[in-house]
Amino acid sequence: MSVARTAILSRIRASQAARGSAPDAISVDARIERHASNLIPARGLLRGDALVTQFSQFLVKAMASVASVPTAQDVPRAIAEFMSANKMSGPIRLSGDAMLASMPWDRIALYAPCTGDVCESDMAGVSVALCGIAETATLMLYSGPHAASGLNFLPPAHIVVVRASDIVGALEDGWARLRQACNGQMPRTVNLITGPSRTADIAQTMYMGAHGPKHLHVILVEKDD
Repeated sequence: MSVARTAILSRIRASQAARGSAPDAISVDARIERHASNLIPARGLLRGDALVTQFSQFLVKAMASVASVPTAQDVPRAIAEFMSANKMSGPIRLSGDAMLASMPWDRIALYAPCTGDVCESDMAGVSVALCGIAETATLMLYSGPHAASGLNFLPPAHIVVVRASDIVGALEDGWARLRQACNGQMPRTVNLITGPSRTADIAQTMYMGAHGPKHLHVILVEKDD
């Protein structure tokens, strides 16, 4: 640690001690365990249908596309419509999520939906989000035995399925969902995705797909099966 940094931290500790607020290891651990939320903006406090509406609107602003389907059984049809509209062929690589496994993929056999390790030839990857965050139209996904992070980055198109009931207001709500889903343990990787990959570093010209998928398509499932 540099001399200057040591001096700054020493002054902070001295100031806290003078006010009787010097933190100790016990109080710091207690604060972390509480998972207390900080200030949340008004747009992160919405509930009900307003959550879904804002989430969808912000997705479009983030240059993603979005479609709504009544049930999970309608997801393959929506994916086929997206692929056709963008003149894309298969194969479509599916994560091993149980929600996807129950869908009628035989209806879109033309696009060769398959599971397994992601390949360079895959044209689209399909994932299921833990939740969608309406505050910023961000998707939260985490890795696991049936959800490889490669699907989020390698194929040119990333298709993410999210239940309307899994859309939350603020980022803090997303972390709470993650702790609940993983029994308080952090997974190896958590990906927060807001829109497709892009950059304007070169000549200040927007270029899509610079560091990941060129397309991000979100399919909202209105009803839980």
